Amino acid sequence: MMRPTLILAGVLLASPVLAAGPYAKFSVGNWAGGAFTNNQTGDFSHCAVSASYKSGVTMHASLNGSYGWNLGFSNRAWGLKPGTDVPMEMVFDRNDIVRINAKAVQPQLVVVTMPANSNIVRAFRGAEFLEANMLGARYTFRLTATAELMPALLDCVKTNANLKVAPGTPAPAQGGSGTTAATADPAIQLEAVTLATNFLLKAQLPEPKVLSGPEAPSGIGSNGAGWQAKGATGLVRVLANPNQKDVDVAAAVSAADARGCQGRFASGRTTDTVEGASVLRGFSSCENGGDARYSEFYVLPRKQGGFVMFSVVTTGDGLLHQQRRADFQRAALTSVQ
Repeated sequence: MMRPTLILAGVLLASPVLAAGPYAKFSVGNWAGGAFTNNQTGDFSHCAVSASYKSGVTMHASLNGSYGWNLGFSNRAWGLKPGTDVPMEMVFDRNDIVRINAKAVQPQLVVVTMPANSNIVRAFRGAEFLEANMLGARYTFRLTATAELMPALLDCVKTNANLKVAPGTPAPAQGGSGTTAATADPAIQLEAVTLATNFLLKAQLPEPKVLSGPEAPSGIGSNGAGWQAKGATGLVRVLANPNQKDVDVAAAVSAADARGCQGRFASGRTTDTVEGASVLRGFSSCENGGDARYSEFYVLPRKQGGFVMFSVVTTGDGLLHQQRRADFQRAALTSVQ
């Protein structure tokens, strides 16, 4: 049976049809959720996450297949009349005030619609604290990892847009992927291994080794190859979808990095010029206690269509990247030419 918080996350779209899920579960900071399907048709509906607070209120955030954002608040003690307006004042970081009429969509759930270009979306992404005044009470929330959460939800929608399950199919147990694995293409995997080999040879890293088959990093899939060298590790992933954009690839990689970080996370991206060519470079850092990890990735066009992503990960402050960045980018660029 689904937990109540995830059931409520499943109805964040205010649909009269209860959604099923979550599938393709993921977590970012103290948020957890996944993809949901329409319980009558089995088609993908939306992605949603929830975070519980000591006040007894659970906050929900969702993004549907039309890229519409919703923010929800639930409390098992509430007894609201579905369809009624709930006046709400939201104060972000004790400074940015938004007054809006939320909607009670379930007796225990209030939902706020967030247009993509609204002040609510911008404030939710960047603020550290939210104070919500509603239903005669004041609730305070620490907004943990919301800057990484929103790209993760976007990645969830893009990844699961074609998700379809038989109506009534239970969500997989924790640890299951929730989606059917794509059929492995030996040619794509061989291409990834070849690109990883070329990258290591051109980058001239010490003690290089390509990792594939049983040695490959967990979850790399059939379109990638891992590698290791003295002081660094990395991946090469072949993304053959011709409809993708390089910025979408970068957003997905950053979202995955955020999900894998249990501490302080920061990320960004820029475009560099390497030997006359534009190279999209993404970067992220993760600090957890005394451990620090720095990662950079380069997204380059693939001759056959789509993109190739090269990543280089080191521990510490990223000094190796500062010293060898031009070499890594040149190695990636010449490997795909």
